[in-house]
Amino acid sequence: MPCIQPANPDKVKEMKEESFIREGKGKLKVTIEGSETLETTINGRLKSIEEIAEMLGVEAKDGKIEAVVDGVKVRMEKGKLELEFESGERMKIEKA
Repeated sequence: MPCIQPANPDKVKEMKEESFIREGKGKLKVTIEGSETLETTINGRLKSIEEIAEMLGVEAKDGKIEAVVDGVKVRMEKGKLELEFESGERMKIEKA
C-alpha cells in the first residue's frame, strides 16, 4: 500500500498554471474567472493525473482528483483541471 504524504503548502504556493502543463503537441484553453473572465489558448498538454496528484501530495481515485490543498479546491479528470481559490476565483485548464 503506497504511503500518501500530505501536501507541502510552501511547495503548492509556488505553483503556477505552467506547473501543470507539459510542453508538446496540443492546445489548451486556460480560463480564469473572477471579477472578469479571461481566456487564452496555449500550446502544450496537461500533465497526467498521477503526476499532478504526486505534485500536490494527494491521492487520485478512479482516474480523478478531488481534493482541497492549502485552501484551493482541485478537481481533475482526463483532459480537464479546475482550481477554485478561497477568493472565489476559478481557473480551468482543458483541451482546446
